[in-house]
Amino acid sequence: MKNIFHKKLIILLAVMAFFLPALSFAEDDAATVVSKLQSKYESITSIKADFTQEVSSKGMPAMKSEGKVWLKKPGKMRWEYKKPAKDLIVSDGRTIWLYQPDLNQVIERPASMSASAMATDFLSGIGNVEKEFEVKLSPVESVNHVLILTPKQEQPGLKKLILEVGKEKFIVEKTVITDHFGNQTAVTFKDIKLNASIKDSLFKYTPPRGAAIVRP
Repeated sequence: MKNIFHKKLIILLAVMAFFLPALSFAEDDAATVVSKLQSKYESITSIKADFTQEVSSKGMPAMKSEGKVWLKKPGKMRWEYKKPAKDLIVSDGRTIWLYQPDLNQVIERPASMSASAMATDFLSGIGNVEKEFEVKLSPVESVNHVLILTPKQEQPGLKKLILEVGKEKFIVEKTVITDHFGNQTAVTFKDIKLNASIKDSLFKYTPPRGAAIVRP
């Protein structure tokens, strides 16, 4: 069975990027960045974008994929992988489906079981990042602002999260998550469209006929 661990990480990353208004920090430089993020994200109800994903594991060649993503408050998301595999992740905010066409298999579970408790809170729009993370602004010069988030308490599958924020539009353009084994999942967003009209039907899912349904 194909491992769905990295797909869960992608859900976490999407949620983190989408609900950034909950962030607040004491450091002056970080506070300036976050204030502008809050101003931007408080007015956002939906996001659509192209994405590229790269998963790096020690001793293994990097796994690259790409596709399109749609996010809509509260907690709705759709990730369509175009290549190399045409996997699909859909959530209506209550249930998450992961369809793997090469296995003709659908993994279905409640959203509350599909990520860490922190991520589940964000799916409901009630997460509070400052309670979960120590946050610093990277002092290294970069095209983007780089926020480094370290969990205050150990989180399964999450040792560190990096958010790259555009200096002009203050939109999250890249996320990098590192797990406790040193594996990294990086997602870069391109052609980002804010508050686009997205029908709720996009977040509804019916498994294809004949597909095996797995409900953990």
